[in-house]
Amino acid sequence: MAPPYVEFLEIIRLHESLDKVLRDLGVPVVVLTHRSRAEANRILQSAALTEMELAGVVAAEDIFLAALRSGRPWQLLGRGLKKSWALSVVEQRYGINRQRIAFVDDRLDNLQDLLAHGIGLALHVPSGVEANGLGLVSFDFHQVVRLLKDWDGARPVPNIIEVEAKSIDMKLWCRTGLDTRRSGRNPFNQMRRFGRWLRNLMNAQKHQT
Repeated sequence: MAPPYVEFLEIIRLHESLDKVLRDLGVPVVVLTHRSRAEANRILQSAALTEMELAGVVAAEDIFLAALRSGRPWQLLGRGLKKSWALSVVEQRYGINRQRIAFVDDRLDNLQDLLAHGIGLALHVPSGVEANGLGLVSFDFHQVVRLLKDWDGARPVPNIIEVEAKSIDMKLWCRTGLDTRRSGRNPFNQMRRFGRWLRNLMNAQKHQT
């Protein structure tokens, strides 16, 4: 969160006992993120997640390398990082077919992209600030666990499943005192910012023509 909701930029933890919930899930849990590895590790630290709960992290650097290896440098410039490009990395690194992968994300475009590239289950979770500014829109992670356990993994589900929204009042926020500012200042992110600037410039020129 950022001001005015908190005084300084800060990571807020919304799901309690996430480490225990993931351990009890009984399947390998991989974090696939557009964030750089340094930023992802900072966020996982705030959530008290370690290698004991996670099978691994596939970060922006991995997606970038996967795109280069598959011959998509021009698509990288035109579209930015797509999470589906990392599916082959997940399959090879963790020995699981993408049809048996369930993915949880708060962005529909990510889920649509991943579903179109063969994942078995896509769960869309709500995320945002309430209209009155007094709380956050999130979800109950236990509902996600129930949906995962109800899925047998053998039959892909063709549509995105919507997870019920839950309002979390400011008084219930768990303050971590951590942020990603320092971990976000790295050469990889600087390169990405330049790529984003170039992409926006190219798109602006397209619209002009």
